[in-house]
Amino acid sequence: MVYYKLVFGVLFLPLTIIAYQIFPKKYRWVLLLLASMGFYLTFSLINLVFPIMAAIVTYITGRVLGAIGEKKKTQLAELKGKENKEKKAIFKSKFQRKSRIVLTIGIFILLGCLLHLKYYGFFSENINALFSKEGGVLPELNLMLPLGISFYTMQAISYMVDVYWGKIEAERNPLKLMLFLCFFPTIIEGPIALYKDIHEDLFAGHSIDPDNLMKGYIRFCWGVMKKLVIADRLNPAVVLLFTVDRQTKGLEVIIAAILFTVMEYMDFSACMDMVIGCAMIFGIKLPENFRQPFLARNASEFWRRWHITLGVWFKTYIFYPVSMSKLAKNWGKFAKGKVNKHLTRVVASAIALLPVWLCNGLWHGPKWTYIFYGVFYFVVIVLELILEPAGDKILEKLHTTKENKVVNAIRVFKTWIIIFAGELFFRADSLTEGFRMMGDIGKGFKLSILWNGEALNWGLNIYDWLIVLVMLIVVLVVNMIREKGVDVTDALLKKPLILRWTLVLSLIVVITIFGLYGPGFEEVDLIYAGF
Repeated sequence: MVYYKLVFGVLFLPLTIIAYQIFPKKYRWVLLLLASMGFYLTFSLINLVFPIMAAIVTYITGRVLGAIGEKKKTQLAELKGKENKEKKAIFKSKFQRKSRIVLTIGIFILLGCLLHLKYYGFFSENINALFSKEGGVLPELNLMLPLGISFYTMQAISYMVDVYWGKIEAERNPLKLMLFLCFFPTIIEGPIALYKDIHEDLFAGHSIDPDNLMKGYIRFCWGVMKKLVIADRLNPAVVLLFTVDRQTKGLEVIIAAILFTVMEYMDFSACMDMVIGCAMIFGIKLPENFRQPFLARNASEFWRRWHITLGVWFKTYIFYPVSMSKLAKNWGKFAKGKVNKHLTRVVASAIALLPVWLCNGLWHGPKWTYIFYGVFYFVVIVLELILEPAGDKILEKLHTTKENKVVNAIRVFKTWIIIFAGELFFRADSLTEGFRMMGDIGKGFKLSILWNGEALNWGLNIYDWLIVLVMLIVVLVVNMIREKGVDVTDALLKKPLILRWTLVLSLIVVITIFGLYGPGFEEVDLIYAGF
């Protein structure tokens, strides 16, 4: 059962809402936990073992870290006065060392499980190919990849690290921690929520508010529309154009990259609309994962607008720690007075960015194309940092600024090229195929395929293309309104009742008539559910 299925929208979710409202306020979080486990069980029974084990490890680690922290406070409080300064330093060092060991063990267990299940096949295949020993150095294992393991593992690690840093107190109820990791709207594709941001709403047991119910279902249906009407409709063309045997060339390569990018955005952002809408119904505010990413003016800004929670996670738990590491500090000391300030800053940023983008690539999956995707953005962002002063000087000579509308449009268009190039490799069957497609853009380049009917041979008829075009315009208009800081659903609720329900029913009619589902249609899995 997935969010866009009829059984979820008209059976599972409504029944959960009714049961939630009937439950005593104090125990409504228990109902959410039961619903989350039931939702997860619809995929498979064995699937549930892994998040339960992750919750146990996370709970124990958090409680031990919390106990160490309490003991540290108590003993340091007893050491008052300047004469105990050295003892305080010794005690702090001792407790920090213990906490680091506990945290390292907790992270090692969770990451070890993730790496083994998700990446063993990739590493064993490459190691065996490297040594080319008959039978292989490492045996082949048929391992199961639990649903959502990348998402709940990252949430678990963020929780443990935040307890270690003293940002939050360790949760005393293991079932509440289980709900945090397995909340049914977030378990498949996130967003990656931090405990400190959602635990109050998650356990508060807010009553169902009519406005939240309306807003939640509108947001949910908006996501279903983007998934079933746009993303799934584009799938046949994307699959065809990226088929290796087809040897896609010329303008078709550019079109393939653009279509996949649009499809991926519609699919992933649609899922975020569905899950954020679901949580909104229960009075739970989940973090936004997209903020009009195609209006970004450079690669860095793009990643501040695309998969926002993943970027925040990497920034908080990898970028900042690495930027404060001995390696970064030693570079700063070495460069002082020897290297100009701009280059010093670029290298310092590169030191912290490299592990971020390597992890970003690997996080998406065990493929060289994903690793290349991460390295690609690392190179692009570092180049942007290097060239920033030169760009500023050019604008100064032209007596203009980055905020100039023409300059802004050029910067956005440049970012599109970077995005589409990255997504080409992201979707390509292999690195070889990605480079082959990129190299063949100039071969047989014909603009005529845009109007000669050739696009009708890609699995979509003229009506499919027309529906996609119209609904993309609708999505674009909504995104432009959001870019101005307007909450579209809030604005809708302020409209007269007749207009409000007309728009809502129109959305439902569009999904019913134009959505691709049921017999005769090939079901397209959520793209990021595989990550």
